[in-house]
Amino acid sequence: MTGRRAYSALDRQRIRQAFIDAGRRILVEEGAGAMSMRRIAAEAGYSPASIYQYFPDQRALLVAIREFDMNAATDAMEACARGTAEPARRVRQVFLTAARYWLAHPDHFDVLFAGSRERAVLCTPDGVPFGRSSSVLRSLALYTQVVEDFLDSLPCRPVDTVLAMDTLIATTHGVIAFPRLTSSMSWSATAAMVETAVNALVDHWIGAASEASKGKHRALFKRV
Repeated sequence: MTGRRAYSALDRQRIRQAFIDAGRRILVEEGAGAMSMRRIAAEAGYSPASIYQYFPDQRALLVAIREFDMNAATDAMEACARGTAEPARRVRQVFLTAARYWLAHPDHFDVLFAGSRERAVLCTPDGVPFGRSSSVLRSLALYTQVVEDFLDSLPCRPVDTVLAMDTLIATTHGVIAFPRLTSSMSWSATAAMVETAVNALVDHWIGAASEASKGKHRALFKRV
């Protein structure tokens, strides 16, 4: 008998999460330059050697932080989508749910989306850029589905699905990011700005489809 404590699966999950949370805190508060496996382990309250039982290196931990944060946001959006039947309301609520999640977890938002263009691309252990990883693709699949269902519900398609989705994603995240980058300025409540922008886009497409269906304009985008 070695005397080493045998951790349960729940214990290991809790410890792994402690390393993820500690790594995120250091990354957000002090930057990537302050991160080291030893420092993260100490911040989490564990020995330097223990962190390597969960993450082989710092890159693996950085990927895990991003995966956790992206999946947590997607969990919230999926729950919203399941509970909202009407397509136009669903597309609005899914994007607003995303915004509410990021506003409630600004550290998660900063880890995923903040930083300069010169920041090195983070790849998963399999060599896949994080922007094409399974956690990001899961989020994009949800966005695609709710936008596709919304456009299918209209009398005709006033916009391409990918263009509509990209516009909604960029609008939602841009409205959150810009006030965070210009914090010395006085802004309206970010949640209200996101809701105004998302509703304006959705209402515009509903109106354009209605006008096109009356023959006043020609619908250029059709499902193929």
